[in-house]
Amino acid sequence: MLRSLVGSEMCIRDRAKIDQIKNQIDLRNSQLSSVYGTNAQKGIAQFSEQILSEVRSKDAGEVGELMTDLLVKVNDVDIQNFGEKSLIDKLFGGPKKQVEKYLARYQNMETQIDKISAQLETARMELLKDIGVFDKLYEQNIDYFKDLERYIIAGEEAVAEMRSQTLPALYKDAESSDEPMAMQVVRDFEENVNRFEKRIFDLKTSKAVALQTAPQIKLIQNNDQLLVDKITDSVNNTIPLWKSQVVIALSLIHI
Repeated sequence: MLRSLVGSEMCIRDRAKIDQIKNQIDLRNSQLSSVYGTNAQKGIAQFSEQILSEVRSKDAGEVGELMTDLLVKVNDVDIQNFGEKSLIDKLFGGPKKQVEKYLARYQNMETQIDKISAQLETARMELLKDIGVFDKLYEQNIDYFKDLERYIIAGEEAVAEMRSQTLPALYKDAESSDEPMAMQVVRDFEENVNRFEKRIFDLKTSKAVALQTAPQIKLIQNNDQLLVDKITDSVNNTIPLWKSQVVIALSLIHI
């Protein structure tokens, strides 16, 4: 679960990383507001594209069609009415002929069902692999979230110190200075602080994206898991049960 790094939950290691970032903040650098936290922000953008590509490569519809085709074929061989003879069977064929016709139909259907079963097993292995990939993506998303939050906390603390301590002291010095440009230099510096504060807001937007991405990853992963469960049930239960019913039905017919 994503945890806030603020307050009592902030571990010593996170605090050390925040302080390291904070110590590198130099608001005299006009370019800082353009580059601060960009690596973490780019990571979120690339990460979102990676998830999208994973979703595009999936074809859940194909699995659904295989499942439907399997059920149709299983139900196509009417086991319940196997012992009932039609008028033609009564006139021209006995139980032996009926069994032979049924066996021929069953064997043809069994071949088709085994083929579908093999395709479903391949799809199941692919889905299991995808589930593992999404576990890694989820952890990666948490790392991006935490990284962005560290930059945000460090930036907010730096801005707070600038507004409460540094800027008032600079304005006071400028007012008492004989340098005609002293006040302008301080105003320019304050403008850097304003731009940097806007940059922090941009990082918060990226953090919100990371926060929204977490449940999306789990939703996709859970859908994959549901498909895996359905495939497993079909391969391990539906098909063996169908074959077992065929054997029972045949054993009830006396040749």
